[in-house]
Amino acid sequence: MAKQFFEHQIVYITARVEIKLHNTNSIGTGFFYHAPLNDGTNRSVTLLISNRHVFLDPKARLIISLNRRKEDGTPEFGNIRTFDQVGFEDAYFVHPDSGVDLACINVGGITNTDAFYRNLGNDLLKPIDYEKVVVGSEVIFVGYPENRYDVVNNLPLIRKGWIASMPNIDFNGKGQIVIDAQIFQGSSGSPVFVHWDGEYSLLGVVSQTMIRHSQLQTLPVNMPQVGVEQTLGLGIVIKQRHVQELIDYVVNEYIQRTSQGA
Repeated sequence: MAKQFFEHQIVYITARVEIKLHNTNSIGTGFFYHAPLNDGTNRSVTLLISNRHVFLDPKARLIISLNRRKEDGTPEFGNIRTFDQVGFEDAYFVHPDSGVDLACINVGGITNTDAFYRNLGNDLLKPIDYEKVVVGSEVIFVGYPENRYDVVNNLPLIRKGWIASMPNIDFNGKGQIVIDAQIFQGSSGSPVFVHWDGEYSLLGVVSQTMIRHSQLQTLPVNMPQVGVEQTLGLGIVIKQRHVQELIDYVVNEYIQRTSQGA
């Protein structure tokens, strides 16, 4: 993708994810990905990928709001199509490693509606050459920080930061990277991109923010404010390889589920 085209289009790959369960209300970010099953058929699944902690509980109420698609195929900003469902157990998948904060929902039903959205392109999942992506490399991410977004036009905010930890090394021994950026509640699930070798790739997915309260801590960004902690302007990003693992797992699991139900 050319840089201008990329920056113009990434606003359409995300959705504001709202989860309601009892007295708990979670706001986060999810992004769409179209995954062919590659099982000798033309079948595929459309996934909404985010963090496990954003989805809270598959028995909860899920609300996603997208702009409608006009007859010419362009978005009609502010004409919102809302998808509201209680319980999504049958469509819910979590990363097979419980230590990886990633999950997704099969939202294939959206594809047959007039909702406007774009899928994350396969070209953005190109494995990153960490010899060319270094500390200080600029990143760009999309989301709904502190539930802030263009309410009238139903569009997310695009923000920038920099890689703060050695990207070729797993931070704290986990498949994650630290970025120098203000990560607020609602940014969980935001896709993070890095520009290298003349193109963009998905660096990973925002999962946590670092806060200051006598010592360094990490805190899932959809949790309520605790005391007088202040964010340090540092965020935890789950590496791209774990996103690919989730996608591969979902494809295999979906094939098995549908085969058993046949």
